[in-house]
Amino acid sequence: MSLTERTQFYLREWINVLLTAVPLRSQACFIELLCGCMISPEGWVTRAISAAGGTRHWTTYYKLLQRGSLRTVRLARALLKLVLAVLPCDVLTLVLDDTLNMRCSKKAPGVAWRREHSGKTNRPQYVWAQCIVTLGVSVLGNGGVGMALPILSRLVPDTGNTNKLKIALALVRALSGVTDRPIRVLFDSWFMRARLVLPLLRRNMHVIGQARIDTALFLPPATPEAPRRGRPRIYGERLTREAIETLPASELTMRLYGKDQRVRLRSTVAVARFLKGTAVRAVWCQFYDDKRQSWTKARLMLASETDLSAETITQLYARRWGIEPLFHSLKRWWGINNLWQQTRTVLELWMQIRSCAWTLTQLLSLAIGDAFPMDKIAPWRIGKPVTAGLVAQWLRREFTGLACHLPVGGKSQKFRWPQPRPAP
Repeated sequence: MSLTERTQFYLREWINVLLTAVPLRSQACFIELLCGCMISPEGWVTRAISAAGGTRHWTTYYKLLQRGSLRTVRLARALLKLVLAVLPCDVLTLVLDDTLNMRCSKKAPGVAWRREHSGKTNRPQYVWAQCIVTLGVSVLGNGGVGMALPILSRLVPDTGNTNKLKIALALVRALSGVTDRPIRVLFDSWFMRARLVLPLLRRNMHVIGQARIDTALFLPPATPEAPRRGRPRIYGERLTREAIETLPASELTMRLYGKDQRVRLRSTVAVARFLKGTAVRAVWCQFYDDKRQSWTKARLMLASETDLSAETITQLYARRWGIEPLFHSLKRWWGINNLWQQTRTVLELWMQIRSCAWTLTQLLSLAIGDAFPMDKIAPWRIGKPVTAGLVAQWLRREFTGLACHLPVGGKSQKFRWPQPRPAP
């Protein structure tokens, strides 16, 4: 089987999974838009239509996006089922984070003054932008490198429910019933709040995230406790800076963030006050700076799974970083910066379709990586892992202009590649 036939086989099977969330009358139009997104790096709808062939009138695509017959959550649940079928795992690891999309227009949906957390020297502290909260699934790619696949995104509105914590909780709740596997959620210190963590723990989900270094942590109360009046104690002795420094430290070299790093770890089981007395595994991590020949400031990570070791928690939290290059790729190379839809619903739907196209491209990079023609696409990268960008470049050479549509018997609800017409 040739590389093109393998690609068509994988895409046919994967797109059929996504079609379970698409109404029958909209499946042919959806397939054209999806395939157009895979071979079109720009974010404009017209570019995707022209890349796929555009066999229908433009009002057909307009009605699919504008009238909302395609539901974003149903499509995201089908996408998550596809990822779990292709990349099975014992524990489903989700990643939560938000990003800013710079805008100049005052009429764009969800645009407002947003705080820029990156702290770059060439940017102001507050920018006029859209804020997008994304829930992705963390998987291991080629060479065991962790990467994130976008599953569901929401645009933070400028009025109404503008709380990112509530939006993040709604994203997790929308996808929680897809699988019966244990779910682990990773996020940074901004999302480490009780109003997000406690509802996740009540849903029997596990949480690993970075917290503020001055978080109030206490040792579990001493047992057996001396008889006294009142309720039993929840907190024991507080973990001060001096008490943390007396904990046993272990120094080792770990593969984190793409390179070998020397780390110093301290950990203990503690009780977090902001989590209403919930027991967590607290890990203090320090990196060794080779340039300054000294240890960096300690970072605090909290995990609801107290039976995990400090090394395992550090490795799991490092997988959260995969969503940062994902945002860069989506905005820089996949056209998320060019989402010029006028309403929030249409923008989220079009972004969901583009996220599905990106996820299919990432899965293709894992499925056809052994036979990928690197010498023809990027000969200067021979010996390097196959990425989604290289696969998208190869797809543009092979399938641009191909009108992807359903066969005449559309009631089968199965996607098949159109047969080439005989030469006259």
